[in-house]
Amino acid sequence: MKNAFSSLLLVGTLAAAPALVAAQTTPATAHTTGQLTGLVADSLSRQPLAFATVILRPAADAKAALSTMTNEQGAFRFDAVPAGSYSLLVNYVGYKTSALAPLTVAAGPNAAPAVALAADRKLLKGVTVTGTKAFIEQQAGKLVLNVAASPIAAGGTAYDVIGRAPGVVEQSNGYSLRGKSVVVLLDGKYTNLSGEELKNMLSALPGSTLDKVEVISNPSAKYDAQGGAVVNIITTKSRKLGTNGTATLGTGAGQYGRYNAGLSLNHRTAKLNVYGGLDRLENQTYSTTRSERAATAETRLTENGREVRHSQNNSARLGLDYDLSKTSSVGVLVKGMLNYRDRDGRNSALLAGPNGAALESSELRTVGEARFLNSSVNVYYKTTLDTTGRTLRLNADYFGYQKNWRNEYATTFGNDGAELRSDNSPARNSVQSASADYSQPLYKGTLEAGLKTTFTTTDNDIRWEQATAGQDWATDLGKTNHFIYRENINAAYATFQRTVQKLDLQVGLRAEQTNTTGTSLTMDQITRRHYLNLFPTLSAQYNQSEKVQLGFAYRRKIDRFQFGIVNPFVTYISQYRYTQGNPNIRPSFSHNFEFTHSYNNMLSTAISYGHHTDVLIDSYQKVEGTQVVVNSFRNFRSAESLDGSLTLMKPYLGGKWMTVTTAGFSFAKVNGGNVGLGSARPSAMLSSNHTLTLGKGLKAEVSGMYMSPMTFGGLAFQSQFFTSFGISKTVLKEAGTLTLNVSDVLNTQQNRYEVLAGGLNSRHNNKVESRFVKLNFSYKFGKKTVKASQRRDTGIEAEKSRMDN
Repeated sequence: MKNAFSSLLLVGTLAAAPALVAAQTTPATAHTTGQLTGLVADSLSRQPLAFATVILRPAADAKAALSTMTNEQGAFRFDAVPAGSYSLLVNYVGYKTSALAPLTVAAGPNAAPAVALAADRKLLKGVTVTGTKAFIEQQAGKLVLNVAASPIAAGGTAYDVIGRAPGVVEQSNGYSLRGKSVVVLLDGKYTNLSGEELKNMLSALPGSTLDKVEVISNPSAKYDAQGGAVVNIITTKSRKLGTNGTATLGTGAGQYGRYNAGLSLNHRTAKLNVYGGLDRLENQTYSTTRSERAATAETRLTENGREVRHSQNNSARLGLDYDLSKTSSVGVLVKGMLNYRDRDGRNSALLAGPNGAALESSELRTVGEARFLNSSVNVYYKTTLDTTGRTLRLNADYFGYQKNWRNEYATTFGNDGAELRSDNSPARNSVQSASADYSQPLYKGTLEAGLKTTFTTTDNDIRWEQATAGQDWATDLGKTNHFIYRENINAAYATFQRTVQKLDLQVGLRAEQTNTTGTSLTMDQITRRHYLNLFPTLSAQYNQSEKVQLGFAYRRKIDRFQFGIVNPFVTYISQYRYTQGNPNIRPSFSHNFEFTHSYNNMLSTAISYGHHTDVLIDSYQKVEGTQVVVNSFRNFRSAESLDGSLTLMKPYLGGKWMTVTTAGFSFAKVNGGNVGLGSARPSAMLSSNHTLTLGKGLKAEVSGMYMSPMTFGGLAFQSQFFTSFGISKTVLKEAGTLTLNVSDVLNTQQNRYEVLAGGLNSRHNNKVESRFVKLNFSYKFGKKTVKASQRRDTGIEAEKSRMDN
């Protein structure tokens, strides 16, 4: 710990160095120009107004006016302003224009009085919005999915929405974006889940509660170094004064029925905002698996499985924000999610000879139940220190995850009776975090710096038993394992951004000092690691003109393994297939470069390259003397990745028909390793989304995605294709919305792949039910005049995304 905090102190000193240098090198002589800074806020709530237009007019020549926009904190800045008398004008949609306040700009820094804008209710009442927001928008440094504008999203879940993001591909333990691993955030807070747990959480989050999804391909040093890209899910927040809310109710069917219901409430006074909500989703879905491989030179093993899962997902949230003063606020947010899941599956296996005759057959019956309980608490304090835009935010977080998991397996071999197995696998995981983030104007730019410490504990007690029919149960010592993993990460970061004429620059440095201890109580083994790493970032955007922008970004990152991967316990899939963790896994590091081009806010291009060391790859190994294949993970020397995309966003019919089409490619290759591991084949991707505004509150949407075959890391994936359709209609004087949609209309979404490495040659086809018809109704009620609850960026970040089985 001493080394950890020494590292933090060192990086904190480095972060403050630009400010010290600026203070020491500023000449004492007078300048002919000055810098003007200020803040723009709502006159009632005192919350900052982002992207307001600020105009600075010289008293001597009103035609020589300067203009800028406020940032996300409501702060604005004019650089190199000639000394003299000026008037200040501020415009913001839905607010009364501020008076032309007179002020004087002198040499050096100048602070304008805070500008408080009052809402213009007459203007708001008379405004008629005739345009429509596109489902997909390309913004600076990120892709935004406007979920509220999508008829397909209604009645669906966050899991459905992320699957429609261009370039985002689902993998066994999460998602990837153009070959980069993806970390999932919820309202700026990392979910700390992956694999099955992440899918459960996203599947329990109704699409009607989402506002938008941000896809950030190259996050700055402010974000944790874990993960190559960020997907931030932003839930809807009421912007109304008084008491208001939204009620939703939906039904649907695939092969089985499903329903969803939800209620969110918000109560706002001048200083206090209390909000909360309840949501429930119940559904039943099926999945099928098929695999075939050569058991020997003359025999083949074929497996066919089908499983039905019944899920009940319940989530609740309760939050409070309170304005201590015009510049400071505090808040607390408590969230919980309780999910129940039952499973019933059958898997048949056939070992056949060269003429197809059955040599051995068996059938596995799996029944099980699981309960997942997630709880989180966030407490924050935020203050604006002065009118120049200096801000401080403090966060304290707790995340708890409990899993009770029990499965029973009965394997029958012809008429030879049954072999019984069961696993009882409780897990108790927790994350505690504290962070501080500070920002201020500095040397005609903005400096951001922060400190963070995180403590994570995962406690997995895997208990296996076995028996033959009619016999007593006995502990299976080969699979039973109690494993505890503890991790402490201490981090510090600093970023500086500045605009120099047409060039937007940002540089950053993040330091992370990590301490880990893996303890197998069953095997009496302890593995400890301590390491310190630096993660620089650099981005530049050249604004050649109003229509053309060119960009470059570099980022060094770390890919930390999922917590379940480091646990050496065995997971039973079938009598011929297991998965097993590896306590000797090391994190992977990479250098990532990206070049971007944007034209007229319509056409955007991105090309990225990554060099990865100690790359983490699935490994497959056959247990000697048996037909059992064990799937695990290993580090390999290095890998290369190359990805690109071209996105065209174009309106037709006067903006009533909006199209977003993305074409891309992806290539990745492992250097060295086993036979087949170095095989590589590039993949092409094409996705297209069309939204049509038909008038009278009617909107239609259709989307489709195709991905060609791809080979990487000993796995050869076949092509994928799916398409969806939705239509919505506003009713009850636009307070209600009725939506009908069909996902995966042609029922083609499936995962087909071959295993080429480890001396194996097997084919697999996994199909999770994806075609659903859903009918959804939402109704908004209550008063209609003020802002939303605070959105929080918390300290519980990448750790949530790493929780899995």
